[in-house]
Amino acid sequence: MRKFVVAIVCLVLVLLVIDRAGEFIAEREIGTRVQSAYSLSVRPHVTVRGFPFLTQVASGHYQEIDVSISQATADGIQVHDIDARFTGVHASLSLLLGQDSGSVTADHATGTALIPFSQVQQRLPKGIKIGPDGSGLRVAGTTAYGSIRGTARLGVTRSGGITVTPEHLLVAGISAGSLASHFTFTIPVGVLPLHLTVTGVHVTSGGLVLAATGRNVEFASG
Repeated sequence: MRKFVVAIVCLVLVLLVIDRAGEFIAEREIGTRVQSAYSLSVRPHVTVRGFPFLTQVASGHYQEIDVSISQATADGIQVHDIDARFTGVHASLSLLLGQDSGSVTADHATGTALIPFSQVQQRLPKGIKIGPDGSGLRVAGTTAYGSIRGTARLGVTRSGGITVTPEHLLVAGISAGSLASHFTFTIPVGVLPLHLTVTGVHVTSGGLVLAATGRNVEFASG
């Protein structure tokens, strides 16, 4: 009886080691494919959620896979700290072993990303600077119209761009809402890496944080 118990324990330990080793191999392979697909300088961090891993491998379906990219480019915009969560993920065993040139797909994805203020500043009209003002933006500077100051609201275009529209604008100390259109601009983010589409934006001390989603996405390809 004792030998039987020892054998069972040893078998469980072996399965656990195989399970963890398989998860590590899969995470590395997915990370490599994401790096190649989006020409990233560093392989992103990938975490396969759910336990045990081997039962997910057998079905080819995974509960959740998280991907974190430290920096990437979207339409010429440097985007930082891209964190995505994919659910309803589909991937064959041969793909995870690097033997298949297909893609890892997901039914649904959500994510966030950061556009630093330095990137926003490069796209402002000359002489204008912005900074955080609570949940909004502060606008200030000197232009051909004179010194200006005010606040700005953020929005998202249908194509995924970020709009910055001044409001409560003062030019040379005088309210000048009619000039707001001269200082309105769009940051053309488009589709983020991992096929995420921008759906929202808010201000933090470090920049603009984007919210993004995706459906039926191919986020890692060979």
